[in-house]
Amino acid sequence: MNIAIIMAAGSGKRMNSGTPKQFLDAGGKPVIIHTLEKFQNCAAVDAIIIVCAPDYIEHCTSLAEKWGISKCVSVVAGGAERYDSSRLGVKEALRIAKGRKKDTVVLIHDAARPFVTEEIINANADAARKFGACETAIRMTDTVVCGSNGFAEGTIPRENLYRVQTPQSFRLDLIANAFESYDPKTDGPLTDDASLFLRNGSKVAIVEGSALNVKITTPEDMELFGV
Repeated sequence: MNIAIIMAAGSGKRMNSGTPKQFLDAGGKPVIIHTLEKFQNCAAVDAIIIVCAPDYIEHCTSLAEKWGISKCVSVVAGGAERYDSSRLGVKEALRIAKGRKKDTVVLIHDAARPFVTEEIINANADAARKFGACETAIRMTDTVVCGSNGFAEGTIPRENLYRVQTPQSFRLDLIANAFESYDPKTDGPLTDDASLFLRNGSKVAIVEGSALNVKITTPEDMELFGV
């Protein structure tokens, strides 16, 4: 079983809009619907969980019904931080999997990353099942420099650098156990879900992403929809 967990609890402050970016209209439908449709239409995905702010649960439920996202089996409230929302999404996936956590893969994906492809989704599901954990990423192609006080101090070799995207996907039992052993007070904040594994020295496979698999962050990004 493959369950997509769509992370839609962010406020999108950099969008400078009173509406979170994932709910903005993009070519006649909300950004989140563009994202949900990619997972709805992928045969490898069996179920979808939406994690959103508590005030948006009813809205997300209505959107899923209106746009025919029939694989959406649950809409749950997220937490104060990203890792809280991921943890709550994983908790809901455990309920849905009904004891099949070793046979279930969860694909955790940003609601505001609507250009993910079926190929990336399928590759995540396969890699997570084979390796236990994977993240989508693309190699750095630009020169990278470090600097301070407005001045460059030197270049950083880019041969082994990647830009991380989503989905980040995991065997359900492994990420559930990772969250159980994680304490933000002593372990520090997580930059992403794969960090749960990397901080313990566990291997995380890299799935090749796409330069087009961007996250909608600023008003200029909305131009990608032709609006």
